[in-house]
Amino acid sequence: MTTSVSREVLQRPRVLPRTDVLETDAELILISEVPGVEPGSVELSRNDDVLNLRATPAEGSPEGWQPTDSEFELPIYERSFRLPVDIEPDGITAAVQNGLLRITLKKRTPRSTRIEVRSA
Repeated sequence: MTTSVSREVLQRPRVLPRTDVLETDAELILISEVPGVEPGSVELSRNDDVLNLRATPAEGSPEGWQPTDSEFELPIYERSFRLPVDIEPDGITAAVQNGLLRITLKKRTPRSTRIEVRSA
């Protein structure tokens, strides 16, 4: 059974959140604008070298209030990022504060291997 709330969410416009990408020697940092989003409504997933972001702002009025008119159209933030470097599988963290989502991705340390060369 589909509720009216889930239908409203399905009909929301999709928006690409504005994002800054910063890089250090050890990590990539993505900072995305996601106003109205709580940590529990952010979905991050990684498929190989693509990071997918989906975030849904909370909807509705404060408890006990009944809207008489509504002009805000809350979007769903969706964006995918192709990762330019190899990332540690367990080295991804994310936090939401003041409408900004900060995703930190730890770069995988290159491993060097000495290869023995023999005569044929």
